[in-house]
Amino acid sequence: PGWDVKTGEFEDVRIFKSPVELLADTREYWTKALSQSMKVELPDKLLNNLIIASQAHCMIAARNEKEGLYVSPWISSDRYGPLESEAQAVINGMSFMGHEEFARRSLDFFINRYNQDGLLTTGYTLWGIGWHFWTLGNYYQIHHNSEWLRSVAPKLKKGSDWIVNQLDKTKQPAPSGKILPEYGLFPPGVFADWNRFAYMVRPQGEFYAGLNAISKSLADIRYPGGNDLIDKAEKFKENLFRAYHWSQACSPVLKLSNGTWIPYSPAVIGSFGSVADMFPGEDGDRAWGKDVSAGPHHLVPLGLLNQNDSREINWIANDLEDNWFLRAGMGEYSLEEVQKDWFDLGGFYKVQPYYARITELYACNDDVKPFIRSYFNAIPTLISRENLTFWEHFHNTGGWNKTHETGWFLTQTRIMLVMERDKDELWLAPFVTSHWMEDGMVVGVKQAPTAFGEVSYKISSHVSNGYIDAEITPPVRKKPDSIVIRLRHPQEKKFKSVTVNGKDYRNFDAEKETVRIQGVDGDKITVRAMFD
Repeated sequence: PGWDVKTGEFEDVRIFKSPVELLADTREYWTKALSQSMKVELPDKLLNNLIIASQAHCMIAARNEKEGLYVSPWISSDRYGPLESEAQAVINGMSFMGHEEFARRSLDFFINRYNQDGLLTTGYTLWGIGWHFWTLGNYYQIHHNSEWLRSVAPKLKKGSDWIVNQLDKTKQPAPSGKILPEYGLFPPGVFADWNRFAYMVRPQGEFYAGLNAISKSLADIRYPGGNDLIDKAEKFKENLFRAYHWSQACSPVLKLSNGTWIPYSPAVIGSFGSVADMFPGEDGDRAWGKDVSAGPHHLVPLGLLNQNDSREINWIANDLEDNWFLRAGMGEYSLEEVQKDWFDLGGFYKVQPYYARITELYACNDDVKPFIRSYFNAIPTLISRENLTFWEHFHNTGGWNKTHETGWFLTQTRIMLVMERDKDELWLAPFVTSHWMEDGMVVGVKQAPTAFGEVSYKISSHVSNGYIDAEITPPVRKKPDSIVIRLRHPQEKKFKSVTVNGKDYRNFDAEKETVRIQGVDGDKITVRAMFD
């Protein structure tokens, strides 16, 4: 207590509860707080606890306004506050894990801060509004809260118009009438801590992704102007790729470790080579990392590059893996260490690992083993075993309980277990490691929110008897065209046969380890994969 207390003073009043009562109250509070969230059952106890703790830490770090009407999603417990940029990672991760109310109240916190023109900034950057809009679009696709969307639609439309108005500012041809490379792009601005104004690829991509997400959400509720914004977003995308490929064509090619050469994938439009080479020593000698944190691989999770762009995506991924991920880290991981232990110390960014979206790139390409490697290699670089919080930087430095990192970890975890693909496909256990499929092991997910409604599943390994079982409770809000479940044998054996609901089933891919379920109805779907 904050006052002097004499022994026995409160014996009769019982202000102070016993430890048993306090523990019971704590359990009751957190059980309720997590009751609507996605439940995960994994063979790895530490990871299970980290997933639960990460959700709790996002809540603990957050503050509120107007007596809880708005959630202020701080990006760290001890500094920075709710930045308009990094806070979106917290919202996105919590939304994907089923915390609809936390996400909605956090989005309202930022919507309430748009200025009269529709601009959102807390004074840090301008590019956060694109990230915010993309996050809001993800929230709407998952939770489909149409009533709430209609209530905020006028502000979202104004914010979208603000972005469009900025794009119009660069639509000035050269005196000769020729279209300039930056035509139709968002005007140059700063990226996070770096104070250089430039046409950086990631912020440009996030402005597109945000405009695209809001326009489609508004069109879904038939709000006036939504379809028109879709067309403007697509024109923005065309202009961005025109500028991107121009900058790529003007840049020197890169050499990979196997001796082949690939095009440079630009992080800054008009910079004909890596940021490290063009802007040495800037941003506190961290500018060398902007080829990753502001780089083109972000165009994959933002929806500008997809499975049809596999050549472009592979160029980007190979450059990251061969070059950027094998550099010395900022504050940890020497060049000698990284290059000697390239498997365990590779696959992640060496400044702030969660500023890279490589796992989502691999998810887009359905590259299972690279996804798993990057997902697991990044975790121990920042995690505190004391209380299962993430640090901002290596070696326990920077922001404590850095929930920006935590939010991306939760997003990656959700992708590992549940993922929407190609708009109308729902994938289950798409990137689960085969190490969790040893005999007797179970991987389970309950009440996971998806674009189709909640889904649950349980995978049980009986490989000593030659099979793996799965039980699926499919979503009911909207029926996906396909439910695809991946079942991986720990010795990488291939399917010999598959049954669905006890009947022989032929729609499976033994090489990809997937069963594609179509035309199967019912409250429960059972799948058995038999192995040689």
